Amino acid sequence: MIAGNRPDSLYGTSESHLSNLVNIYLLICEYIISMLAVEAVHVYKLYKGSDYAALNNVSVDVEPGQICTLLGRNGAGKTTFVRICATQLAPTKGIVRVLGYDIVKEAGKIRNLISVVPQECRPLRALTPWDHVYNWLQIRGESRYEARKKTEKILHKLELFEAKDRPAMNLSGGMKQKILVAMAMATDAQLLFLDEPTIGLDPVSRRQVWSAIKDWKNEGKSILLTTHYMDEAEMLSDSIVIVDEGRVIANGTIQDLRKVIPQNIRIDVAKDSMDIELLKSYGSVVDTGTGTLRVFTFESTVKEISDFAIKKNLSFTVSPITLDDVFVSLVGKNTQYTEDDHRNRSMNYDNGN
Repeated sequence: MIAGNRPDSLYGTSESHLSNLVNIYLLICEYIISMLAVEAVHVYKLYKGSDYAALNNVSVDVEPGQICTLLGRNGAGKTTFVRICATQLAPTKGIVRVLGYDIVKEAGKIRNLISVVPQECRPLRALTPWDHVYNWLQIRGESRYEARKKTEKILHKLELFEAKDRPAMNLSGGMKQKILVAMAMATDAQLLFLDEPTIGLDPVSRRQVWSAIKDWKNEGKSILLTTHYMDEAEMLSDSIVIVDEGRVIANGTIQDLRKVIPQNIRIDVAKDSMDIELLKSYGSVVDTGTGTLRVFTFESTVKEISDFAIKKNLSFTVSPITLDDVFVSLVGKNTQYTEDDHRNRSMNYDNGN
């Protein structure tokens, strides 16, 4: 037999073996691509000394390559959820998987694959923007060459390059916040946690961060974002989860959430001397807490309501329904909590409901 030649039967076996390996590889790739970035199932968090759950039966999925935004008031549980997903807190009950790994049993594997911009964090006063980003990349294992290249790129992207050698103590609050965003986004992490990343930023800086976030997503990476800015959520989000009092009260795409309000027009009218029962006859009414009542109604009733407000000499505005309206409508229904409600939240956790 000539060296290097094999019987046909062996060729067939080899080709079949190779084909099997290719199929296995493709299945693994398909699994990785389809794997949820975050999968949280019936998650509870009860802080020590608290009489109610900070998270109460929260289930959230973050699809790969998408931006999922958590919306909620202060104390709604957004940051608690982010910290649990980032392996900084353990849930009291429930299952959370990040990039396929269990956050309790496999936290070390997760930490190498994620990057976080925490809500309450400040850069070190004596270090420059360059120091922060470059050193952070080296800590994560980047070579000096790659760390320099990535540092320069993100500092240019967020317009921090001209201030790269200035100590953080001499920078504005907005620029300090952008340093934290730059540190997180310069990495090759597969999943980014952004807990109110644009807080304190001016409108131009906010849009710079938005652009960087979009670029990150366009690379096929995933983001879990929290924000108080409705325009930010509308601009960036593939899906939105509204959280209130530790519970998920709505979730879906922006188009899905807008269907929560059947009407297509909102009217804000001064609360003084306004007949609330009369307004309810035109649609649903929400007290915004700012001295105005918000009426969700249809175009056909706008003239009647505006005429009534004019006769009462009350100021009013008319506009289309927005995500802000959906948020106010949903959260407004949950504002009248009593001590009994708080006890019920604790009891619901105890009962596993």
